[in-house]
Amino acid sequence: MPNPHPGTSPGREPVRRVTEEIRRGRIPLRVHPEWARALPWVVQGTTVRSRADVGQTGHDRAGRSPARCSRAAGRPTARADNGEGGDIDFGLFTGAPAGAVMKRWELLVEDAGCGSLVHARQVHGCEIARHQATPPGLLLAPPCDGHATRRPGTLLAVSVADCVPVFVVAPGARAVMLLHAGWRGVASGILEAGLAMLERDFGTHAREARMHMGPAICGGCYEVGREVHEALGLPRPASPAQPVDLRRALVHRALAAGADPAHLTTSTFCTRCADAPFFSHRGGDAGRQLAVLGIAPDDSVPSRGEWSPEHRRERN
Repeated sequence: MPNPHPGTSPGREPVRRVTEEIRRGRIPLRVHPEWARALPWVVQGTTVRSRADVGQTGHDRAGRSPARCSRAAGRPTARADNGEGGDIDFGLFTGAPAGAVMKRWELLVEDAGCGSLVHARQVHGCEIARHQATPPGLLLAPPCDGHATRRPGTLLAVSVADCVPVFVVAPGARAVMLLHAGWRGVASGILEAGLAMLERDFGTHAREARMHMGPAICGGCYEVGREVHEALGLPRPASPAQPVDLRRALVHRALAAGADPAHLTTSTFCTRCADAPFFSHRGGDAGRQLAVLGIAPDDSVPSRGEWSPEHRRERN
């Protein structure tokens, strides 16, 4: 009997799963390996929790069901921010030391070779900001949960610690979009709003876009109440605290909008599982990692290995 609950089904994955590979730098990033090879003009990735995590691989890389992931038992809930081995926290609104956080933001944008980086206070809605001209440095846009641009040298950023970072690239239009998707954002239609903007403002239909649902809490770890299932348009579970797989729910919404399953991928990483190299809000972490997406100022962003010195210069 087919499972009517696409948000939590433990069966066959509807799209391919990808383990992000490490790109070393002063701020290490986990990057989509296929995009790094096929789209060298795209700057993309998710920061890791600590430099000590750089060598870790994604849990479930061998293909085990997300529902079988180990929970956060034994997971450290805090680490001292003490230099090379400390937390790489990017939370602007979490009470972390402002000086240390801002230095990390500066290093990240310099490592990426971009002249500006845009971010906003996230409100779990479906507002998406389009950025056409951005000043050098860090730009804090009005509160929203998504950003889009076709401007080279502009890096888009959302902070996450269980919510799904949704990376969207329109190769034909040379445009990129980055969404912050928690369950409220998914329920309010942030993906649909993003795909509508992609077609309206950049002339790209969902079937022509490439989308990746990045590191986030998995369908085995994300237990939620009945109201969340109902808000997502999923069947009301018989008992409370049933899990939801937000990435799978997003994939089904993308497919319903006409996306090509060959251009859809999801991360193997769960932020909540014990060996995850990421912050987890449900795991008791106050810190945040950043997902970033942008267009390189030129086409010379390295597809493999460490960032070269010329990509550490700030360029406008």
